[in-house]
Amino acid sequence: MQLSVYLFISLISLFSTGVLHPVHLAVTQVDYNSNTGSLEVTHKIFIDDFESAIELTNTNDLKLGTDREIENADEYIQKYIDEHFKITVNGKATQPVYIGRESDLVAIWVYQEIKNVTDLKDIELHNEILLDLYDDQKNILHVKYGDVKRSFLFRKDQTDESMTL
Repeated sequence: MQLSVYLFISLISLFSTGVLHPVHLAVTQVDYNSNTGSLEVTHKIFIDDFESAIELTNTNDLKLGTDREIENADEYIQKYIDEHFKITVNGKATQPVYIGRESDLVAIWVYQEIKNVTDLKDIELHNEILLDLYDDQKNILHVKYGDVKRSFLFRKDQTDESMTL
């Protein structure tokens, strides 16, 4: 019995620290800020998966979130997100502006913003984050516009969704 409890605690520790995570999942949140008239985008991605995806086309070892992180890591982060995540607002392609990021040992949060969004009628979403890395990758995306909330699931065979308000 004592061994079972120890094993259970050890497994939970491994999963919670990010050393081993059995699912390949990223989450994106898109919120409309009525005070600023902008869409605020937050991506939460397992840091080890994100580094591996960036390194598919880049030979640098980024070492994100460590004291050995490469100096221009933000350039690689921004380029990857810009290539794998797109939003069309009211039929017009947009380029979210990279605001910055935060990270810990497990995850990285990447922040973007689309300014001057008025009279939002529809959004088209394209999300391929980490789909180039894992066949079983799933990306959950939540959109909040006033009282309207919608969620979408993206995967290898489903990279595009749309929402009419």
